[in-house]
Amino acid sequence: MSEVVIELPVKPGEEAVLFGDYLSQFMRSRSSEAVAWATDHDAPYLMVRSDPLMDVEVKVLTFQRPSAAMAFSHGWVEAKTQAGWRGAA
Repeated sequence: MSEVVIELPVKPGEEAVLFGDYLSQFMRSRSSEAVAWATDHDAPYLMVRSDPLMDVEVKVLTFQRPSAAMAFSHGWVEAKTQAGWRGAA
């Protein structure tokens, strides 16, 4: 089993709120997949941690399924674009 690690710099304030909302929505939409994964595997479907830096916090997401990592990444770019975030892509 291979892990996919995504590191995303997230600024405090509005971007951090957007990230939290998007992460919650993403996991709600994948809840049945995550439950099925947990039933069949020892590793968690997703692990999230934060590494604080000077002006941003780096969110480190570790996915066990490459397709989930790809879906999350594409969705995060779309969420930032829809919110009018500059430099979303």
